[in-house]
Amino acid sequence: MVATLPPAPGRRRGRGERVDATLTEDQQLLADSVARIAEDLAPASVAALDTDDDGAGWQVLVDTGLLTLRARSAEGTRASGVEAAIVAEAFGRKLSRVPFVGALLATELLIAAGAEEELTAAASGARRVCIALDPDLARVAGTARALAWDGGGASHAATVARDERGWVVATRPVAGRRVESIDPTRTVVELAEGRSAACGTPLDDAAMARWTAFALTVLCADMVGLMQGALDLAVAHASQRVQFGRRIGSFQAIQHLCAEQHVSIEAARSATYHAAWAVDGLDAEDARDAASAAKVYVSAEAVTVTESAIQVLGGIGHTWESLAHLHLRRSLMDRATLGDDTTHLSAIADALSCS
Repeated sequence: MVATLPPAPGRRRGRGERVDATLTEDQQLLADSVARIAEDLAPASVAALDTDDDGAGWQVLVDTGLLTLRARSAEGTRASGVEAAIVAEAFGRKLSRVPFVGALLATELLIAAGAEEELTAAASGARRVCIALDPDLARVAGTARALAWDGGGASHAATVARDERGWVVATRPVAGRRVESIDPTRTVVELAEGRSAACGTPLDDAAMARWTAFALTVLCADMVGLMQGALDLAVAHASQRVQFGRRIGSFQAIQHLCAEQHVSIEAARSATYHAAWAVDGLDAEDARDAASAAKVYVSAEAVTVTESAIQVLGGIGHTWESLAHLHLRRSLMDRATLGDDTTHLSAIADALSCS
């Protein structure tokens, strides 16, 4: 993938200069490794979602170190936003029952707050922390009413509330009672009553803006994976299903529909990986604006592509037994999480009016 990216802060890029955004060798190895893990943890059927062990997926995150992907190593390095997006896309593509997104957003907050004790407990699996969202999923929770989002197997959820010190990160125990949602591949759990335990030091507005940029980017990457997985299902079906004595993949209408899906996916992937680069490469507010733009575009395209895949699948795609509707359902939840299209279009308009 080669894309034109904006210059890093403080550097003007020459006219026509292109930035090579091809994955590095290490990033490609990461993508391949996580793809194999995602394949192993993919649901064999819709019915399997009722029997899968949430704790198994969490243990995989602990054992592989993916849970604390963004924490600094002993050498002072850490995974980039692009590398986090690579992992999220791989898990989304296979609908893997791994609470990666919820856990990653929580650990990113703990990292930003410098909550070393909680990070150590998370890395070892002694404390399983996911992200807490308001009941409408539109923002990270800081109130009494909150839900542990993508919290299958979680013991605690990370919250954020603002006071005179800044944005205070805290954790609250998970109650354990599941909440019905549109997405059967993700667990949403009520938080227990009780006092939150503050973690680390409060975040300033810039740190919170950068976390928001990261969170939106990871959601976009998950949706890109969902789109690609839905197209995979559609292409596999079209190459096997026979109608009128011919495989339906030979019909021009089906070919055009799949080609349109492919183009939409590549455009969404470009928007997402630009936002992922911006998480580390731009100022916090600019990174947040790039992530908002990606969220608007990718959210709309994800729903369109996953719906189109169901069209290609035909009658079987509309049955409960088909995995296709799970891609659509998860896309719809991702679209609503941390603000829908309207929310981020308003944010973009506000940013432009202030520039």
